[in-house]
Amino acid sequence: MRREKKLRSVPAGELHALRIERIEDGYRIETDRRGAGATVVRGPEARVWSVVTGDGSSLEALVERGESEIAVSIGNASFRFATGAPAANTSRRGTAPGRPGQIEVKSPMPGKVVKVLVSPGESVSAGQPVLLFEAMKMQNELRSPEDGVIAEVAVEAGQAIEARERLYTLTSSHK
Repeated sequence: MRREKKLRSVPAGELHALRIERIEDGYRIETDRRGAGATVVRGPEARVWSVVTGDGSSLEALVERGESEIAVSIGNASFRFATGAPAANTSRRGTAPGRPGQIEVKSPMPGKVVKVLVSPGESVSAGQPVLLFEAMKMQNELRSPEDGVIAEVAVEAGQAIEARERLYTLTSSHK
């Protein structure tokens, strides 16, 4: 499958047009600049990717996928791209911001829960994936907004969800 995608760099805001083709172990990426394409293959560790450029050079890239942006580090160079993925809505109950309390995490848009990755009582770290949901034919990871313990999971795999519907509740461990 081949698709076109535009990524905006952060903070410069430059728009980069990419053509992405899925191959057996990764992706073939072509840019709007001649000879600037690459083949990208995931390594044995999920965050590490092998990049073979159009001129045959081989590089290792560390990829950190956040809720709304992707950070890529290759050697001493770092790049951040806005993904356009929706961020979850959160609201606190019972305490002031910055203090331990309940955080309700709500769906950013209508969609369908693909997979719940945590259970009530489980400790999570800020940025840890909590659930996968599908919206507008794209699968998105919703990540924990901060360190804490999952107090309640209000949805299950396969469930249709509405915008701003409560997905899970987190008990913050911030002190």
